[in-house]
Amino acid sequence: MPDTRFAGERIIASVENARAPFTLNYSAINTDTPSSGINTTETVWLTTPSLTFKAGRAYRVTVKALVQLSAATTEAQLRVRKGALGGTLLYDSWRIASPGQSNYGVELSSIFANATGANIVTAAVATIQRASGAGNVLVAASVTSPAYLHFEDMGPASDFSGAIALT
Repeated sequence: MPDTRFAGERIIASVENARAPFTLNYSAINTDTPSSGINTTETVWLTTPSLTFKAGRAYRVTVKALVQLSAATTEAQLRVRKGALGGTLLYDSWRIASPGQSNYGVELSSIFANATGANIVTAAVATIQRASGAGNVLVAASVTSPAYLHFEDMGPASDFSGAIALT
């Protein structure tokens, strides 16, 4: 949505540059997590610090990861949740499969909005689990190829009518 300017309004650089998206948080890992891989249990691979999601604002979460699958018929699923394991679902990926035992790079994003009347202060967690198959799955990461969650303030929630509701 374009910015609204009123007749006679003075535009200064600090106002003109204050436009969405703004980074709210960037949290990354640089080691394989969980280190031995997991199977059917949803497991946290990253936890952010406490974040403030302002009332009436929309946010984009981006997940970047290298999913490692130990067997050809294995599928993994990535999720982002509010607070902790079992918390409100902010993002749920489709099943991630690879043609053979290998790694699969993903960069996924979703929009959610705080349509409540108050700020919400919470951490977020990224999780992985095996969705089908017999192998183990993990998020592979290194210093030169980190896996991360990136939260951005996208602007007024009213601009994103189909966004997931943050409650």
